[in-house]
Amino acid sequence: MTNTWPLARGSVPEREAFALATAVLLTLFAGDAVPNTLTWYGAAAVWALEGAWGISVVVRARPPIARTPRALWLFLAWCLVTVLWSHWRPATLASMVAQVVCAVVAFAIASTLTWRRILDATSLAFRWVLGLSLLFEAMVAVVVRHPIAPIWTHYGDRDVPDAFYFSRAELFTGGRIQGLPGNANLLAMVALLAAIAVAVQLAEGRMRRTRAIGWLVVAGAVFVLTRSSTVIVAAVVVAAVLVAALWMRRVPSGHRAPRYAGLAAAVVVVVVAVAAGRGPLLDVLGRSSDLTGRGTIWAAVWGLVEQHPVVGWGWIGYWWPNIPLLSGLAPRNGVEYLQAHDATLDVWMQTGVIGVVLFAAYVVTTSGRTWASATRPGFGPDLRPRPFDPVTLFPLLVVVALLVQSVAESRLLYQGNWVLFALIAIKSRIVLVTEEPVSVDDGPRPPATERAFRRAANP
Repeated sequence: MTNTWPLARGSVPEREAFALATAVLLTLFAGDAVPNTLTWYGAAAVWALEGAWGISVVVRARPPIARTPRALWLFLAWCLVTVLWSHWRPATLASMVAQVVCAVVAFAIASTLTWRRILDATSLAFRWVLGLSLLFEAMVAVVVRHPIAPIWTHYGDRDVPDAFYFSRAELFTGGRIQGLPGNANLLAMVALLAAIAVAVQLAEGRMRRTRAIGWLVVAGAVFVLTRSSTVIVAAVVVAAVLVAALWMRRVPSGHRAPRYAGLAAAVVVVVVAVAAGRGPLLDVLGRSSDLTGRGTIWAAVWGLVEQHPVVGWGWIGYWWPNIPLLSGLAPRNGVEYLQAHDATLDVWMQTGVIGVVLFAAYVVTTSGRTWASATRPGFGPDLRPRPFDPVTLFPLLVVVALLVQSVAESRLLYQGNWVLFALIAIKSRIVLVTEEPVSVDDGPRPPATERAFRRAANP
């Protein structure tokens, strides 16, 4: 059975909870692979089944909701309130159902798995996405040898934008691969998250060195083949935060004021330097002055914000293509982009400044708890400080990566990013990594031949 802290009133097999976490993260971060191969109707069926599975886990485990982040539920409540004046009311209602179900699934996972098992599930899901993405791109490049479209489309001989294709068969041509997510930027983010998870597993002794190094090489190869400027910046920021957290750990909690002042000064210097050298930096990253069209999209979305700045136009999450106001807001090169390409701007447009405040509270409190987990020493049953474990860095580094991506993408508001961030937000509110008691399956992962004996000894 699962081992949770605080203990749930019911029980769910640990294997089932682990399977739920892996399946949800795999299908959501696989992105367009699900609808592109099963059609949108098939994808809706898969996601509905996973949602029902998550609700079933919550019903059987009966975890206490009191130790969950209020900021998350307040933000969702405000999104629901916007249905009263929404300019796309049916879409708001449907999107709210999906949003709440995703939050409940995150609650199910956070309440039934320990931090180390969440790490294992995340790593497994992301490694599957990377491995299958490379296999998929290799099949397209070697066997098919031409771009392929989603299964439910037929473009014929028409000249269609590259963004419409599932894969452009560019694995060996020097182009950017898209993998299962159908988007190079999204695949690059999966590579970064997988690298974080595998590196922590290696440091924790939960993955053999040769295997971990192999997967880090795979993640690095995908990172190079996607060449995502957004994820390059995210990787740099993640590395900087990692160094800062390790540096902060070296001194007791009561003597960190000088170091926090130094970090604040360093952040100011970096921000000023980036602002001053914005042009050359964009040239290095291969971006235009308007960030490859994002400036145009931001300007168009800001025009909507100015019309309803306080309460917004109504929640919708991912923009529906059948809403003319949104689908035709900022077309570029024949493609209708269905997001603001900035999570905060998207929230402002949809829910107004009130929604932005609630969303900011949700993000800031979650970030604060993950920073505390990474830098605050825990205490054991004997009230003595526990040594820092590498897993304490995992939630912080993942949150930082997702937040950096949210500056250029709105993915934090839906699909895999929403579930993963909500999972960390809820779990860090239930118990910090440094305060969670060691549980079954939390030790170093033994070979598969030895696990059967351990299961027999722990029926």
